[in-house]
Amino acid sequence: MGGGASKTPKQEAPTGYSSVQPTQQPADQTELDQNQGVSVSIRPPSGYEDEPSGPRRESDTPNSPAEGYRSDGVSGGILDPLQENTKDAANIPVNETGYPPPKPAVNRKSDILRPADIAEGDKRAKQIKPGDANTFEDLAYLLTKGMSRDVQQIRAIFSWVVTQNVQEIEFPANVILDSHMDILRRMRDGQSSYTTLFTLLCRAAHIPCVIIHGIAKSAGYEVGHKDLKHLRNLWNAVFINGGWRFVFPLWACRAVKKHAPGDWTLVDSKVNDISERIDIDEDSVSTTSDHYFLTDPEEFIHRCFPDKPDWQLLRTPLTKDEFLDMPFLMPPFFDYKLKLLTKPKCVLSSKDGMCNISIKSPQIEDMLMTYELYYDVRESGSSLPSGVPMDRCVAIMQQKGKIAFSVRFLHPGIYRLDIHGSLIGNALSLLGSFKLVCNKTRDNIKPYPCNPDIGFGPNLITNQSGLLSESHHESLISFNCRRGTEIIFTMSKQMQIQTKLFHQTIDGQQLKEYVSHRKIGNQLCILLAIPQKGEYVLQINNRWMEEPEFQNVCNYLLEAGDGEKKPRNYETPSEKKLRCQLHESLRSMDPAFVKRAIDQFCKSGLEDSGETQQARDRLVYLKLSKGLRDSINRRNLEALEESVQPAKSSKFSHKLQPLIQKAEEEVADLKKTDKHAHDILEMNLLTVTELRNYKTPKPIVHDVMKATFILLGERQDLLEDWMDVQNLMWKIGKEALMKRIENFDKDSVDEKLVKVAARCLKPYDEDMAHATSAGCGTFYVWANKIVSEYANDEKNEKQHQTSSHYKSSSKREYSATDPYSGDEDEGVDNELDQFSLDGDVSTDPRGRSNHSHGGVNNPDEIRHHEADDGYNS
Repeated sequence: MGGGASKTPKQEAPTGYSSVQPTQQPADQTELDQNQGVSVSIRPPSGYEDEPSGPRRESDTPNSPAEGYRSDGVSGGILDPLQENTKDAANIPVNETGYPPPKPAVNRKSDILRPADIAEGDKRAKQIKPGDANTFEDLAYLLTKGMSRDVQQIRAIFSWVVTQNVQEIEFPANVILDSHMDILRRMRDGQSSYTTLFTLLCRAAHIPCVIIHGIAKSAGYEVGHKDLKHLRNLWNAVFINGGWRFVFPLWACRAVKKHAPGDWTLVDSKVNDISERIDIDEDSVSTTSDHYFLTDPEEFIHRCFPDKPDWQLLRTPLTKDEFLDMPFLMPPFFDYKLKLLTKPKCVLSSKDGMCNISIKSPQIEDMLMTYELYYDVRESGSSLPSGVPMDRCVAIMQQKGKIAFSVRFLHPGIYRLDIHGSLIGNALSLLGSFKLVCNKTRDNIKPYPCNPDIGFGPNLITNQSGLLSESHHESLISFNCRRGTEIIFTMSKQMQIQTKLFHQTIDGQQLKEYVSHRKIGNQLCILLAIPQKGEYVLQINNRWMEEPEFQNVCNYLLEAGDGEKKPRNYETPSEKKLRCQLHESLRSMDPAFVKRAIDQFCKSGLEDSGETQQARDRLVYLKLSKGLRDSINRRNLEALEESVQPAKSSKFSHKLQPLIQKAEEEVADLKKTDKHAHDILEMNLLTVTELRNYKTPKPIVHDVMKATFILLGERQDLLEDWMDVQNLMWKIGKEALMKRIENFDKDSVDEKLVKVAARCLKPYDEDMAHATSAGCGTFYVWANKIVSEYANDEKNEKQHQTSSHYKSSSKREYSATDPYSGDEDEGVDNELDQFSLDGDVSTDPRGRSNHSHGGVNNPDEIRHHEADDGYNS
């Protein structure tokens, strides 16, 4: 037990607890303290019959007082519901003789805690009632008996402690002093703590458990404050798997709904609006927080600072000042594997009237984030002026792999930004809070034109709506007014789209003239032609045919440059490179290169003289060509049929005709081969069994089966004995005879094997085979068809070679070189490959064109991506 720690003698529960006035603590309560602004929810026990179903919510009895302790441990006025009674543990030694010294664990929580351990511990905890035992030792035995892993035992104790609803326990008249029932009763009366109960149970189970004293950023903590003397607290550490790990039972069973102590005034919030758009998976809602069970030290230190530095369990302990400066991050921040990209401080100062907080995560694409913005009148020294549009000061900028909160301060002062977020199926949770200090704002700073609830840039809601961005994945689009820009999406044909444009001063009716959209198949193209420079917001709404209202699914922040500025008559080197790359994509065989060239060119805002559309045509052609070639090489009937139809109906059907013809030939061939195999695959099992059971078959049966297995790839010398043939017929799974015939590929058979099989079948005909047995006749037909088709193919090939000798050498033939690619390529069509440029056109010895545009004439700058995109026949 104890992960290698020395065993300790059974510990008697301590005596001598001081008597204090009780504080009533109703179950599953929520209270908003008028002085502190703290809303607390005490989680009910999980897994019991009377447990309320569904996600946790605000209590139905909001006027009931919540349990809390003063810093001196005296129960009374509600101060902090996340604070333990520190005097309760005064009579319990913080550790015991023989305990290992504090040292960091060698591995992380995820390395030792398995889902099966959690399930086993929680299951045991639900089975044990407080009245099932009389002493701590008896209770510890019931909770841990039969468990082989220490982590399961600790989990069972933890789960039992945090799920006890002391208000519903029926205590006997004569409770044994210092027993677990006595501690539970004192907890009900506000005289004992979860830390005490957990400690005594662990020690009774011979699990090393210490009590750690320190300060904790609990419900009474105000972000950025340095004086935390009033936030004294207790928590535990248990020794397991060679190291100490943190457990905070009180915080595991009690959640703070609102964390707003101080004189904060809410000035803007998007939380309610986003919550309405989240589908919550009620099965994912837990009544306890596993974050505070065996918490990793690097996460625990963000909120809890022990008096003794060694009990930080960090390799390099922090100073108290460093702890006070750390960002205030909540458990979901770590559960979602988020990482702060900005300065890791809880207090951030504005720069030039702005402040940014960036967060990244590998799961960011599956998350939604929002915020609440507060203003501190007392610390700021003044109220906010009337008319300040505080609801347009914070923008949520969705970018690839990260989300940024960009704050514009329209008035100096002290602010607080609470960031909330959720993963798919989960309710919004507080991720962290930051104190923002703006001593001086910028003179010309303006609010955002509008501030949509879902933020800017394609996000989870965009993707779930069925709208997929093809061109712009960032939240901010900068472009030149004179040229405008376009945004491309992929969408369903049954979707309806609505676009709106917003600006600080321009009338909405006038803005309608600046934006338009059109649908081409499953593509949506949004065109922006804005004549005036400035900042705009593009809002994209959609609805399905059967839905009554449009919903906002994507937004972009637009920066339009000066359209009055004279256009340059030259291009920068980087712009020349982009144009050159686009030209080269018209000859490339790499679809990824073509798409990248199109995206980069469109993003640059360079003048387009039709090359972009040509490149898009090239991309479509390459995808069709690749689909045909891949399906031909795979010889998959379904894939072939799926690739042929789009190619035949496309504008490139005449250029793709050789591949289409080859694919159709393969389809016909596969259907014919399938027909040959059909009779065998439909054969009665008794008929096959009859052939297997022949002890001494007739020569025709042996020869027919020998020819069958030769075509399937078996060696002839291993088929001379009928017993060897029988063994092959009895195989199962992938090597089963029927399975091999079902997957048979005629083109993969070696020419010599076909001739050997033909010799085996030559003395017989179909009538003889059927007269011998039904099974023999069916296998004869299949093998003979394969041999006959091979002979016909060989004959046709010889005739083709003879006739082609007399054909004109200038006529193109189907070969391993694609008739529409590489050096022989005539182009997808004239518009695709033959486009005129302002510069010179020269031809290199390999037949490639070197284009010169805007002074570019350096073939070394051009990356060639040519490759054979034909099918090797």
